[in-house]
Amino acid sequence: MLHQRGHEVWIAAEKWPEPTDGSYRTLKISSSGPPAYDKAVFPRIVGRNDGLIFSLERTRRQHIFRAGDGVHAAWLDRRGRFQSGMQRLWASWSRKHQALLDLEKKTFQAQATEWVVANSPMVKREILDRFPYPEDRIRVIHPGVDLETFRPCTDANHRLELRRALGIPHDAVTWCFVGSGFERKGLLWAIQIAAAQRKPQVRLVVLGKGKRNPFVHAAEKLGLGDRFLFAMEGTPALDVYHASDAFILPTIYDPCSNATLEAAACGLPVITTTGNGAAEWAHGLVIADPSSTDECAELCSVYARPLDVSTCDMKSRAELDERPCWEAMMGVIGDAAKNI
Repeated sequence: MLHQRGHEVWIAAEKWPEPTDGSYRTLKISSSGPPAYDKAVFPRIVGRNDGLIFSLERTRRQHIFRAGDGVHAAWLDRRGRFQSGMQRLWASWSRKHQALLDLEKKTFQAQATEWVVANSPMVKREILDRFPYPEDRIRVIHPGVDLETFRPCTDANHRLELRRALGIPHDAVTWCFVGSGFERKGLLWAIQIAAAQRKPQVRLVVLGKGKRNPFVHAAEKLGLGDRFLFAMEGTPALDVYHASDAFILPTIYDPCSNATLEAAACGLPVITTTGNGAAEWAHGLVIADPSSTDECAELCSVYARPLDVSTCDMKSRAELDERPCWEAMMGVIGDAAKNI
């Protein structure tokens, strides 16, 4: 989009594919993590001072920072609620965490960053709670969804075909979990909540990357074994959404889960947590403590039923459109460019 408007675009990254259409140029940065990336990129990009810097990574200087990963300090706080005292102590001693926290403090300084783009109101609140950054320089822009692709499945025969391909009985109430990083995104809690559904019983299908065996064993131990499956790697997320009756992501921390927005655009009821910034747009059930299995299971039972596509909230779906998000992002870039 920037190239189409006549701008010269450079992408500085550890790895990035070379363009086939000349729309951008690449600058390879060798590093071993965010602090190292900051040290490597500073003299090569910031020192030149010949353009607008839009950063997706925490660095000590940029014109616009998109806080797509949220706030690291907030992530540590949320994770700490579910950790032992020894685990929290280890995190406080970790050089990796301390270096990232220090870099984060530098990033969220008014003199270091002219504008911040938060992908959810939750992330904006976390920034304001922890750093002296001006509120009027934070724009909330969620990632958006391609509503032409992610839409409710109104073809009953297609839905049955997808279920057969995934190994799901045609009449089974099915929840889906889509996301990688199973521990952070709460897969164990999803298993526990699904296993606690008795009338009717619920199946849980998972799409994502990570170590599977611990979760397979947990499902078997809880009696969910024959109602729990991992979708084959490479399965389109859209197929999983269209084969399911509800979406569950009891995440510890997710600045704004794309999968949550996609599932909502497909008309699925969403079960997630207060730690998911996407909950502000994906209407459904938001739980505070996913580790309280009995309480959560009772709350979630309202979605232990077949999906009725005719009840999809089209107005809420429209709020997820990605096109206004791109326009809003270009507006932030335009505002930042005025002062260069």
